[in-house]
Amino acid sequence: MQSLCTITSNVEISPGVRLMWVEAPDIAVAAQPGQFITVRCEDFMLRRPLSIHQVSPLSSPSTGGEASPERSEGTGEGEIAILFQVVGKGTLWLSQRQIGDKIDVLGSLGKGFSIPSGIARRKVPRQSKNLLLVAGGIGIAPLIFLAQFASSQHSITLIHGARTAAQIYPLLPLRALRSPCHSEPFTVIASEAKQSHLAQDKLREESHPSEQAPRSNLSPLPQEIRFIPITEDGSTGRKGMVTDILPDFLDWADQIYACGPVDMYKAMLELTCHSERSEESKLKKCQVSLEVRLGCGIGACYGCTINTKGGLKKVCQDGPVFELDDILWEEVRV
Repeated sequence: MQSLCTITSNVEISPGVRLMWVEAPDIAVAAQPGQFITVRCEDFMLRRPLSIHQVSPLSSPSTGGEASPERSEGTGEGEIAILFQVVGKGTLWLSQRQIGDKIDVLGSLGKGFSIPSGIARRKVPRQSKNLLLVAGGIGIAPLIFLAQFASSQHSITLIHGARTAAQIYPLLPLRALRSPCHSEPFTVIASEAKQSHLAQDKLREESHPSEQAPRSNLSPLPQEIRFIPITEDGSTGRKGMVTDILPDFLDWADQIYACGPVDMYKAMLELTCHSERSEESKLKKCQVSLEVRLGCGIGACYGCTINTKGGLKKVCQDGPVFELDDILWEEVRV
C-alpha cells in the first residue's frame, strides 16, 4: 500500500543515525518483523528501502462494532518507526524532514522472519524457545522489532556489534552481563532504561524550547531480553566482533536471526555449518536479512536477484530474509 505518511518524530539517536516515527496505521497493523518499506526521497528516481524498526499498532475497540478504529491523537498509535543511517543524498534529505512533514511510503514489503514451531534435535521435535539475535551496525534495525514481537513467548538474547560505543543501540544503562549459559543472565533493567530515556527527552526539550521539540519514542526492550554490546575498540561491552562470541551461544540457541554486512554472514556460515562442536551446532538454522541494492522494491525489475541453492531469488520479494546456508555467498554483490 502506498500512502503519504505524516512524520511525528525525527531524532538523531547516535552519530549519523536517525530514528523516525510516521503515522501509518495500515502498515502498523499488518507489518511483520523483517519486512521493509520504501520511501520516496525528494525527486530521486529510486525509492529508499528501510527496515521496519518498531510498530505501535492501533488499539482494538473495547466495544462491538464494525467500524475501523481511528488513531488516538497524541498516543503514538498507528505509527511505525524506521532507523536509518545517513549515507547518501536520499537519506540526507530524509534526515532533514520535520515533524508534520509528509513522506511517500510504500509497504509493508517482502518476506520477514519466521519462528519455527518446532526444532528437530536428536529426532525429537521441540519448541524454538531460545532465540539468538545477532546485529552488526545498523543491522540492529529489524531485530528490535523481532525482539519485541517474540519476547512474550521466547527467551531472547540480542548481540549488537559496532566499531565504538557511540554506535551501539542506546539501551544503556545496563547491568553487567554474563552469557546465558551462566547462572546470572545479562538483563536490561526496565526502570533504569526508562530513567535514561526520560533524561534523553529532557535534554531534547531543553535544546528545542518550542512546542515542536522532537520526541525520541525510543522504547526500551522488555526486561527479559538479554542485550550484549560488543565494540571493535572495546569502548563498551566486550571487545571484538560479534562472531568472536557466537560459538558460546550455539548450544543455547534453538534458532538464530541476523542482520548485518555480508562479511559477517560469511563468518557466521563457517561457525554454524562447519563447526567442530556438537552435531547440533552444525545443523543450526539461521535466518538472515540480506541488504543489497534494490531497484523497484516490488519484484518487477529483477535488479536485486541473487543466486541460491533453490535457484534465482528476488531479495525484495522472496526476501529480504533467507536461510543463511541457502545463499550462494560467493556470488552475492552488494
